[in-house]
Amino acid sequence: MLVVFDLLYREYCRARLAEMQKLLLLAGESAKPSKEGHGAADQSHDEKDSLQQRGWHAAD
Repeated sequence: MLVVFDLLYREYCRARLAEMQKLLLLAGESAKPSKEGHGAADQSHDEKDSLQQRGWHAAD
C-alpha cells in the first residue's frame, strides 16, 4: 500500500513541476521586451530608472 502512495505522490509532483515550468516559460516569453519602439527616449528613461533604483539600494 505504501508503494502505491509513493508512486502517486511522485507522479503528482512530476505533473505539478511540469505545469510550473510551463507557466514560467509562458511568463518569461510575455515579459521579454519587444524590439519595436525602443528609441533614444526609451533608453534615457531606462538609465534614469536604474540610477533611481541604485539610490534606493544605497539608502538601505
